[in-house]
Amino acid sequence: MQKSKSLSLVLFVQRTLLSLAFAFLACGETLHLKAFVQNAIDIGLPYAYPICISVLILTFIASVMLLIGFKTRLAAIANIIATLFSGFFFFAGDFNRVNIIGVLLALALLFGFLILGGGQFSLDSFIQNLKEEKEADRIPFR
Repeated sequence: MQKSKSLSLVLFVQRTLLSLAFAFLACGETLHLKAFVQNAIDIGLPYAYPICISVLILTFIASVMLLIGFKTRLAAIANIIATLFSGFFFFAGDFNRVNIIGVLLALALLFGFLILGGGQFSLDSFIQNLKEEKEADRIPFR
């Protein structure tokens, strides 16, 4: 039981720090939206502006979902997609190329959430516990 709580605490800290990092990334992409879109256009992405805006929105929503631990695996998948896109297009310029290491580290942490989920200190766990209590109340005793 102690290992499970320790792991959940580690997952909570990782979720919090990683979601804040993704929010910071999305803020940076928003502030430098022109360069983000221009990198995407230079590489040859069609409809670069709406796709870049969609990636920004996806990053913000998925980072909030990851922060509160709601649909953690889905949020991890969404953040993986957004991170791969951002890593390829936003960090394509010479100035941002050094940040690729941060993208790889974020991907490594996100794959951990795909495997382990959000842990006990997440909204997913709270909802699951409520469902189990509701199910236990419906089952009559024999």
